[in-house]
Amino acid sequence: MNKQFTQKWLETLCSLLPDVHSAIFMMPDREKNLMRPVAKWPANLEQYNDFASIVKYVLKKRKQGVFANAQTIDDQPQDYFALPFFARSTLLGVIVIKIRHLPESHHMAVFKILKQGLSWLKLASTNEVVSDDFYSNIVGVLAACFEQDSYHQGLIRLVTELTALFNCERVAFSEFNKKHSTIVALSNSANFDNRSNLMQKIADAMDEAIEQDCAITFPDPKSAFIQRAHQELARKYGSGSLCTIPLVHEKNIFGAVTLLRSEEHPFDEKTVNLGRQTLSLVTPMLVLKKESDKHLLLKIGGSVKKQLQALFGIKYLKLKLLATACAVLLTFTVLVESEFRLSADANLEGKVQRVVSAPVSGYLLSASVRAGDTVREGDIMARLDDAELKLQLAKHEGELKKARREYREAQSARDLVKVRIISEQINQTLAQIELTRQQLEKISLTAPFDGVVIEGDLTQMLGSPVERGDALFKIAPLEGYRIILNVDEGQIAYVKPDQTGTLALSSLSQGTFPLKVEKITAVAKANDGANIFRVEASLDNPPELLRPGMQGIGKINAGQARLIWIWTHEITDWFRMWLWSWWP
Repeated sequence: MNKQFTQKWLETLCSLLPDVHSAIFMMPDREKNLMRPVAKWPANLEQYNDFASIVKYVLKKRKQGVFANAQTIDDQPQDYFALPFFARSTLLGVIVIKIRHLPESHHMAVFKILKQGLSWLKLASTNEVVSDDFYSNIVGVLAACFEQDSYHQGLIRLVTELTALFNCERVAFSEFNKKHSTIVALSNSANFDNRSNLMQKIADAMDEAIEQDCAITFPDPKSAFIQRAHQELARKYGSGSLCTIPLVHEKNIFGAVTLLRSEEHPFDEKTVNLGRQTLSLVTPMLVLKKESDKHLLLKIGGSVKKQLQALFGIKYLKLKLLATACAVLLTFTVLVESEFRLSADANLEGKVQRVVSAPVSGYLLSASVRAGDTVREGDIMARLDDAELKLQLAKHEGELKKARREYREAQSARDLVKVRIISEQINQTLAQIELTRQQLEKISLTAPFDGVVIEGDLTQMLGSPVERGDALFKIAPLEGYRIILNVDEGQIAYVKPDQTGTLALSSLSQGTFPLKVEKITAVAKANDGANIFRVEASLDNPPELLRPGMQGIGKINAGQARLIWIWTHEITDWFRMWLWSWWP
């Protein structure tokens, strides 16, 4: 196997996987009975002793293996993925990749890419001696297609690369669906019409090659295959040299590629072989990209179809047993009744809550409490900066002295009109002084009663401005609680006053508390994308550990119902509404 090609193949394979740290591909040395590395990534990798134990394990087990969290690099756990490469029970090599830790659900996707890569390597392994340019051209085409984000972009890049690689005037790519070829990509043409005569003739030539399950070269007088469609295409549209290669994936026809040249450059056997091998390597990648670009519903439908085939086939005994068990479980849920309980997010609130707001506009000077602290009546909770109010008071007192002096002068001059005006100014200034003094008295915010602060943390806002009426704290007493249950609108019909239930709090998960529904709010409100109703419930003999603001889950007992209805009523209700909305 060509070492340069193997190195480029490993680099291309590592580019398909996210966060690969290093990789190595080893092949057996039959003479010395040991494994030798033939490709490494990165190419300058020198320390790969940690791969040795992985290789020994997979050779002993003769199967793939995952070693999760086997090593840590820069505090990032690393996984090892190892896959042996066999051909007719003969070991050809082992690939080991070190990659950043992945969830177990992603392991099968990694192995799928590795197996696909080994199949490419197997297709590229021939007994024929070829030059390094041959492998470079193939890897170049593969790498160019891998770089594209979508299946369609990969097709466009593929036909462009094939046009340059084989010196063609035009290259067409088709998919084979419903026993007919449909052209989906054409070189040198961003937009084309499948209904045009040229496209129809190219598709007929592709169908001709697919039906005979062989690559057809025209002109080829020695060929024993039917070439009527190729001959008609060459005669009508001046493409003197044609070559059509069917694409096969897992024994199924995926599509075909038609190469079109001028009559002066016919296709020789070497070029056709190169095209076959290149397309054999790129076809599995195109299948993977097409599957990944499918709509989610199509993916689900394909998966369901495969599962049904497995379920009703002659194999897969375990799956059949599982289906039987599911049928038994379904029968059990239809016959057995249980307590129907509604679950809802629960918040613990005090029955009485008091907001402490800013009495005046100003700047926050200090804050002595925050959410969670216990306060006594009269305790100072926060203080506003009084410097500005003191300056205003001094200003008003100065204005008062000035007005009184002018008042005396007006009296001395017997100016009665001015005396009356200044008298009113003095009264106005006195009122302003009284207002400022009252504001200074309210500059300290005190607790209105004994309780716990449930909202408000001003320790990070010192010096920031506050406006009159801004809510700074919210206080609740330490006794008297109510539970607020956020019940979804689809479940509210089953909730009635005086129903009982159970409350489990996140901070006191070791126990539960009995509750009783007291009141149902008749108005729904939006919360996290859903409409919910506010249901109030009470607690009997609440423990001292309870504090306002605690959250948990509340369950309301709504009577007896069959298990199948309990587990499925939400989705059946949704389906009924959806069906009704679309029904004429």
